[in-house]
Amino acid sequence: MSINIDEILKALSDALRDRILQTKSLRPEKTCIQVEAGAHKDAVKVLLKQDGNAGISAITGVDLGEKIELMYHIRICGTIITIGTIVSKENAKIESITDLIPGANFHEREVSDLFGVTFEGHPNPKRLILPEDWPENVFPLRKDVTAANFQSKTQISGASKDHERVSNGEKLVNIVLGPQHPALIEPEKFSLKVDGEIVKEVAPRIGYVHRGIEKAAESRTYLQNIYLVERICGICNACHATCFCQTVEAIMGVNVPPRARYLRTIILELNRIHSHMLLLGHAGLEIGYETLFHYMWRDREPVLDIMEELTGNRVITSFITIGGVRRDLKEEAISKINAGLASLKKKMSFYRQLFENDSTLKMRTRDVGVLSKQDALKLCVVGPVARGSGVDMDVRRDEPYAAYNEIPFRVITYDEGDAWARLMVRLGEIVESINIIQYALEHLPSGPYRIKVPRIVPAGEAIGRVEAPRGELFYYVKSNGTAYPERVKVRTPTFANIPAFVKIAEGGNIADVPASFVSLDPCFSCTDR
Repeated sequence: MSINIDEILKALSDALRDRILQTKSLRPEKTCIQVEAGAHKDAVKVLLKQDGNAGISAITGVDLGEKIELMYHIRICGTIITIGTIVSKENAKIESITDLIPGANFHEREVSDLFGVTFEGHPNPKRLILPEDWPENVFPLRKDVTAANFQSKTQISGASKDHERVSNGEKLVNIVLGPQHPALIEPEKFSLKVDGEIVKEVAPRIGYVHRGIEKAAESRTYLQNIYLVERICGICNACHATCFCQTVEAIMGVNVPPRARYLRTIILELNRIHSHMLLLGHAGLEIGYETLFHYMWRDREPVLDIMEELTGNRVITSFITIGGVRRDLKEEAISKINAGLASLKKKMSFYRQLFENDSTLKMRTRDVGVLSKQDALKLCVVGPVARGSGVDMDVRRDEPYAAYNEIPFRVITYDEGDAWARLMVRLGEIVESINIIQYALEHLPSGPYRIKVPRIVPAGEAIGRVEAPRGELFYYVKSNGTAYPERVKVRTPTFANIPAFVKIAEGGNIADVPASFVSLDPCFSCTDR
């Protein structure tokens, strides 16, 4: 898709005129339009007119002292344009944009929980992350809230509102999935109202293991934060570390050596293969096809061996750092890695035939949990969930990072929009990832794999995105010119994709809920960062 940022900015200027306060740059080469309070909604309308596929990536709140800055990061024409506005802490209210972009629902609720901003007109302004017994008027990401004063303000209520009796009309039955359930590896809760066997309504509740990593990042150095953010998720740890490091590198103006860019690409694609095979095996478990689970996880083991060969670690790799990577790849390891990938690639043909022809897989996943392309765009879903509904988006191609601008690959899409299509996207992407790694190994540049960078990061702001296994991973980092960041914002793919579960589960059979759910590949370790 051709990008004409000048035309988009002119349309914004014509529509808002003197309601635009300033235009500033967020690195690397991203535009932020600062508008008057109340004009943000008109600005979003203009952006939606410019690109029918536009959606929201994240909403970032920043505590400015007496005021709170809100930044709406809009994904448009393959890049990000940010609409910024400021509200006072004393009267922290702003109009909701959920009527324009339904996918902004969770983003606004999260900002409301963490910064105390009221989004007027929001269809469901309940708490999303904070527990029910969290004290009123204590907003964790405001600067005046610290761990010390938080403890003194915590109030323990006698009963959780989670147990509140749900009105079920005449015949609806409330079935609670989670927070501990065999189908959920991690603790989250979904309340399903069913009529007979048909799901009529879904109410998600997240935040059971929220770790406050964004807050913790403000009191750690940039170097310490690399280790912190890669522990957001054990599976896609390299994606978090890469996204954080390249965002900080953008503020510093650091150019990573070519060899490091290729090595980053290799570990990112190994992460993708690892994650996709884990999910595909788990999908077998959820639909009663345990043999698939054992086969897929057996064949995933060599991928972990390759990761260990490259990084010294099988799971949390600690491979990425600001300025490059921590270890070089030994020449003698390349043939070993290639042999392992070639073996895995042959096995993928077997799995493709299985997913295309096996009657059990087809019965449990075809026409199950259908998400139309239109709904996928409205809900602003990302990654294989979007591509399984025919939305052609991939950060690796749209805004290349690492070495993706030099490596050919296909973006896998399916138009069916059902659980089967989402699984097939991942199956196809495993083969593409193998091709990418083989190309990177064959064309691996010589030279340094890392450059030294200062511990102090100059003042500035940047946003970064990578295509994690579950989709677009978004980071915003603001530096105040010290060794400690002023603000670190993380929006994970699962956070963007959970609203899709509500959509695809409603109207379906209760027996199809596990298949629908697993096809989204939810990760609550990421979501509850």
